[in-house]
Amino acid sequence: MSLHLSNSLRFGSVLFFAALSFVTANAQETVTGCMDIWACNFNDEATEDDGTCEYSSCLGCTNQYACNYDPTALYNDGSCEYLSCVGCMVELACNFDPLALFPSTAACDFESCVGCTDFTACTFDPDATLTDLNECEYPEPGLDCAGNTTNCGGCEPVFLTELPFTSVNCIDELPLIPDNAIVAINGCTGDTLDVHSYVVDVTDDFTNNVGVTADGMGPDGAIRVFGLTALGLANSDYFAETFPLLVTRYANGTAVVNGQVHNVLNPNLKWNVHLVLEDATLGDEWLGQNPEAGFVTAFGCSVDTSEVMVYRLSPDHSYLNGAGGYEGSYLHLSHMPFNESKRFQLGEGGNSVNCNYGLGGWFAWEGRVLGEEVNGMSGDLVIDLDEDVTNEVACGSEAVVHFHHALNAECGLFTESIQIFSRSDQEAPQWNNTNCADAVSLCFDIATQTTAIPTPCAFAFEDECGEPVQTDFTESVLDGDPDLANDQPFTIQRAYTGVDCSGNSTTFVQTLVFDGSACPVAPASPLESTWSEPNLKQPKITSSTQPMVSGLYPNPTVESSTLEINFQSENFVKIIVFDLTGEIALPPQIISGLPGDILNCSLDGSTLRPGCYLVQIQGENQRTTLRWTVGR
Repeated sequence: MSLHLSNSLRFGSVLFFAALSFVTANAQETVTGCMDIWACNFNDEATEDDGTCEYSSCLGCTNQYACNYDPTALYNDGSCEYLSCVGCMVELACNFDPLALFPSTAACDFESCVGCTDFTACTFDPDATLTDLNECEYPEPGLDCAGNTTNCGGCEPVFLTELPFTSVNCIDELPLIPDNAIVAINGCTGDTLDVHSYVVDVTDDFTNNVGVTADGMGPDGAIRVFGLTALGLANSDYFAETFPLLVTRYANGTAVVNGQVHNVLNPNLKWNVHLVLEDATLGDEWLGQNPEAGFVTAFGCSVDTSEVMVYRLSPDHSYLNGAGGYEGSYLHLSHMPFNESKRFQLGEGGNSVNCNYGLGGWFAWEGRVLGEEVNGMSGDLVIDLDEDVTNEVACGSEAVVHFHHALNAECGLFTESIQIFSRSDQEAPQWNNTNCADAVSLCFDIATQTTAIPTPCAFAFEDECGEPVQTDFTESVLDGDPDLANDQPFTIQRAYTGVDCSGNSTTFVQTLVFDGSACPVAPASPLESTWSEPNLKQPKITSSTQPMVSGLYPNPTVESSTLEINFQSENFVKIIVFDLTGEIALPPQIISGLPGDILNCSLDGSTLRPGCYLVQIQGENQRTTLRWTVGR
């Protein structure tokens, strides 16, 4: 149909121009050419046929669904064919035909190109384009593909220093500086290896995050080691997580990244990730410390520097250790750039390839990969982080962990051992209130018709680690009824309990006993055999209308009381405090004054056991005795 229409238009055009040529023949010069409209070389401007017409160059297949369709052909010559352009259009097939126009699944071959595509395997097939892991065979550990020893079997670093689990009582006994005398040797040769150690502080809460490859513009991997592919030592420079990486941040500013990654094009090429980040610093503070400092962010992303943490990669403790096809290989990592104008960034937009909550930073690398000494200036960690998981460290279960590791560089074998120092407080708080008697005898005051019960003692627990002690007080009546205002016996028991944060407890038990006895009267002259004052004569007791003592307050007391004395004819007054047995309880005091003076004297009860005491005031002509109660 399209050909017919084209030729019709062409024929009409020829008639029009022929007529026009006839009319204007005398006005135009002669143009020679093929004037047959069915010829391939028809010239619609020709005015005189020169006999050059030809009819073969414009023949071909005019069916657009044919394999040999010729869009320039004017006439179908019957040559159309429909088989040569049918083929396998499945890219993963062995015979994938990129030139095929029409798919034929039945023509696809999925077997002839299947083989082991891992170049580290003994059965590596360089012609294979499809991988069958069952076709890959690897040497036994310590052997090459020919069964010869590699001289690395059993050459893992061995620690000779014992690293026992150690318990301490108090936090300040936990060592935050590692022992620099740890010894490790090559398991084959016995040669001493360098040991590097670092400490994580678990005396406070620590945080975990899981990390996965952060996707940005272009190809990505959790770990990228740029240059391995160019060296022929990897199928790709990008390594994705075999399982999510674990990021742990500790109270001493150390963060540890552990896990495993594999090559995105050859999953058998694996690295065990062991990165240690140190010197955690808030972004704002770090920017203030270093005028050359700056953040790396993805296009269109911004970071809140007051929320982002930055770290330095520790070169002594950061490695990629080979596994799978990389068994025996290792890369030792160091911080990039060397001037630390950029650091590892943790926070929103921190991974530098997207705006997500992530972790990222650059490193240089050197080591041995598949037997070759290698190094490079460019590699990075680029991961998205899941939400923070806070691990609470309960009081009493604090610890520090020392990580010691050594590398046998000849074989790429890496050994890490840990040493735990844990707090295990087994010592209970001590009760140290020496003024609180464990047994207190009470008496019945005939004058007031009451039995005074002292207030509870002040809590005085002391923890050996200097930490706060939780206290509890209970009081119970063992027998009798203290509320009855009579002289009937009763017994009260008081318990003062202190518990430290490890759950160790101490209870001090105090018993108050009233046996019905009346309070004794102070002896008339208790000082004759125990204390005397040569300059003070014994008083001549006389009657007086004005009391020598105005008051004793507070009474009862838990600390001290004030005694107010009225001087009448006295020049000296002696004050003595007795317990109920008649023994002197406090050092006697002598105060002097003039008649008419009113002076105060302090009585210190903080050193006395709780109970009842008698205060005797002796003047030159008078003597007064008061009852004084000291409690806690």
